[in-house]
Amino acid sequence: MHQTRRQFVGTAAAIGALTLIPGRAATPSGPRRQSLAAFSADPVRVAVLRRGVAAMKALPASNPGSWFFQAATHAYSDALLKAELKRDPKLQAFDRDKYWNKCPHFGQCSADFAIWHRAFLHFFERTLRAASGDPTFALPYWDYGNAEQRVFPAVYAPEFVDNAKTIANPLFHPNREESFARGLLEISGAIGEAPKTVGAATFFHQPGVLGFGGDTLDSDHTQIGLLEQRPHNDIHLAVGGVIDSANGAMAEITTAAFDPVFWVHHANIDRMWAQWAATPGKSWGIAQSQDWFDERPWTFVDADGSDVTLSRREAIELPVAYDVDYGPQLPVPASPPPPPPPKSVAAAASGAGSADSAAVQAAPAPPPVGAAPPVALGAAAPSDEVVAAEGRRTHTARRRPRERELLADSHPITVTPHSGAHRQIGGARSAAAAHRDTRPASEAAPAAPTLDAPELSDAGATVLLELSGISFTLVPSSGFAVYLDRAGKPTSADPVGLIDIFGATHHGAGLDPMPGMHMIKAAQRFDVTAIVRRSPGPFTLRVEPYDLLVTHDGRSVRGRADAVTIESVRFVVLS
Repeated sequence: MHQTRRQFVGTAAAIGALTLIPGRAATPSGPRRQSLAAFSADPVRVAVLRRGVAAMKALPASNPGSWFFQAATHAYSDALLKAELKRDPKLQAFDRDKYWNKCPHFGQCSADFAIWHRAFLHFFERTLRAASGDPTFALPYWDYGNAEQRVFPAVYAPEFVDNAKTIANPLFHPNREESFARGLLEISGAIGEAPKTVGAATFFHQPGVLGFGGDTLDSDHTQIGLLEQRPHNDIHLAVGGVIDSANGAMAEITTAAFDPVFWVHHANIDRMWAQWAATPGKSWGIAQSQDWFDERPWTFVDADGSDVTLSRREAIELPVAYDVDYGPQLPVPASPPPPPPPKSVAAAASGAGSADSAAVQAAPAPPPVGAAPPVALGAAAPSDEVVAAEGRRTHTARRRPRERELLADSHPITVTPHSGAHRQIGGARSAAAAHRDTRPASEAAPAAPTLDAPELSDAGATVLLELSGISFTLVPSSGFAVYLDRAGKPTSADPVGLIDIFGATHHGAGLDPMPGMHMIKAAQRFDVTAIVRRSPGPFTLRVEPYDLLVTHDGRSVRGRADAVTIESVRFVVLS
């Protein structure tokens, strides 16, 4: 059976409306997500979780309620599929393209990251609740922002739950960073606290400023948001690591969701979004069109086996609709609603199309407590004009900007957890900068032009720093931050962004990495408009390693020196 979100929620809209009325406290309307620390202190809660996970793992992969089906909705590898085909021959005729490999790492825009994962987590939680047999069950969240919760979760660590080692722990996964899983290390404070992420003012990227959630025009997921960069990606790498000369499960997109700790990690990512959105002063920023919010791109399978198709707007509203409450840490877990549609667009919709879609557009929810009014499209957000039914013009969609390469450097750069890299680009090479260049002297490039293209005089122009051909054999034991310095002097203590090592492990839907094979030649873009506008160059690209895990007294423990290669660098102007 297939149902829309409207059919799925039923009377939940009325409940959700109460949670969005300014000044009104939210009333818990369903099972409560609580911190993993509090959850783990209750043996009854832990037993329910283990019972549900074990029940899901016992089901064949073709069953929507199975562990394999739910994890593969995010992504799966060829190796996992081949093993499961032996157990469940029905997979030969199963429509994998319809249900699996749907996470936004597979080419969707980066603004979909938090929204899709919210819906994904929601339907998984409902499925696990049904499997557990406890209608009050809700997923805990791993609050690594709390200094006391940065060690690996103890209930997920042991292979067996009894001293005699006869009862398997369904929360265990063998492919995790061993020192971390054994409790010898902890997540670094910078990653757990993620101050730049929680301090972001807007959800969407602004010119020269990264947003909390990402970019809607980023169709190939190269301009990721702050939440996805940190703590999301960093936690995946810290937990996964490298096991027996292969990337750990959480460090690979195609295996991550098969590790049970994936779900408490993403419960915390969703909690961070909810907490951010409930903080005064936050807004969507320069928003996408209402069509983008109301498009229905995603289908999930609910606990009863029925398909549910959601719009982005409906996915955003899931936690405030009916069944999630984060307790005293966050009384109102509400995200700012999408900007209300222009009146002309709503009027046009009411005269054409389905009544359901018209009702969604014509009755936007009021802002939640503490959320700033959304910012409408402005001069900094190019848009297409359309004529509404009554003849008035309205901006309804940001257009994809024109792109032009300004400057390119095709000499590879190699970085490891024990060495950064410096490369002068976009200006004459000084003697001081030359010795920091990682190229052999025989390959050093001649003086490069500065970034003084006419397009930069356009107030709406955006300048991106693009790193392409990002590849490696095994995930490194550190993360890498990217800086753009002017004339060898730091422009800011903050990097322009973090290299998406986790995203670079995506090398094609369902493809499995073989020993010794490099990952996808990935590309990533960073908005450097504000830096470039202050000076046309020269610039120094600086890539510096940072700690994922540290000892309990804060000392660095970077182990493997696995290299990451960046094949080329270029500046691109969008106008």
